[in-house]
Amino acid sequence: MKTVFIICLFVYIVCGNEEDFRIIDSIIQEKPCASLGGICTVAADCPKGHLAEKPDLCPAQRKQGVECCHGLSLKELRCEKHGGICMKQSDYCNPQLVFEAVDCPSDRKCCILV
Repeated sequence: MKTVFIICLFVYIVCGNEEDFRIIDSIIQEKPCASLGGICTVAADCPKGHLAEKPDLCPAQRKQGVECCHGLSLKELRCEKHGGICMKQSDYCNPQLVFEAVDCPSDRKCCILV
């Protein structure tokens, strides 16, 4: 029974992530936001305190709840989108730069490149 629960949970998480990624990837980066160093993202997914003070910097998508954010969406869990690469577990990466990405194979870790 426990195994079935774990499998169901895994499927739910993977399917949920795919939908989140589809939404994130569909957002168009608009010039007013980008010119201020921001990223258009769903406002509810912007890290607390990182929404741009000036509203309407993503005007074409405002009706969909998209605003300018000075950070990545909290739902963005892919390694490359965080500036990292999936590398072998045996390769050295400073532990402070390891990100728990969902897209690296189980035998690899995401190391953020600085």
